[in-house]
Amino acid sequence: MTGERPSVTWGGGGAVRVSVRVRELREWDRAAAVLVVLARGDRYGHRRTERWQCVWTEVGAAVAAVAVDEEA
Repeated sequence: MTGERPSVTWGGGGAVRVSVRVRELREWDRAAAVLVVLARGDRYGHRRTERWQCVWTEVGAAVAAVAVDEEA
């Protein structure tokens, strides 16, 4: 869908992350399809550098709870 081969990595606690570099997604249908795939994961995100962009989705391994300071 993006023209690149995905990268699969296994993280701590059994999480599996699938990442792919993204070329320009000028067609709305293609961009929407990528977002649908990302949303199927437990977590997803986007990284951008000056040279490339990457989207990723991750499945498995519970995310550690983040302590919230209620006095802030």
